[in-house]
Amino acid sequence: MNRSYSILLSVYWTVTFAASAWMAAQADGVFVPGPAGGAAGEQLIRLLTQLGLVLGNTLVAILFVWTLFVSLLDPDDRRETAAVAQLACAGAIKVLLAEALHAGLASGWAQTPSAMTTMTFLAVLATHLVLRPGEGAQSDLREIEAPAAVIGPAAAIRITDAAHRSFVARLAETRRFGVPPHANDDRSL
Repeated sequence: MNRSYSILLSVYWTVTFAASAWMAAQADGVFVPGPAGGAAGEQLIRLLTQLGLVLGNTLVAILFVWTLFVSLLDPDDRRETAAVAQLACAGAIKVLLAEALHAGLASGWAQTPSAMTTMTFLAVLATHLVLRPGEGAQSDLREIEAPAAVIGPAAAIRITDAAHRSFVARLAETRRFGVPPHANDDRSL
């Protein structure tokens, strides 16, 4: 994972989700009173739904700010940045799914999610792929060392020795490769 990618993407998604939280707060009467149509129960449900979207977008913006700070302060080891970025991307996907569900419920499932929502969803998934940890030598070593710690050192030595003997036996084995007949010889007729 490139450090400049993590910084730029964190700033972009922080601004995007903070703007979405502000827009959701301005819509349907969270900060600004909305129209007084409908029953009191419907108004309360609308208010709580919009408040949930505001809080969700705000939380995701805060997670991307956290990703930005960790990527700026994390000198060499990028695992912490990748862990926080994974958390922020997962939160962003959940908020985008909640927004799509809210839009579907508000329209009576008469319309599909907009192209903007779909592109934002795909962009968050691409961001997750960019910010995930790379397959470096340290992650490979952790995967190799983990079974040895679970099964014990003596069993790990026996397994390694058996694999080595099997490999050496395959290398030392003579093989007889037969030559197939030509396709256009006399015997093929």
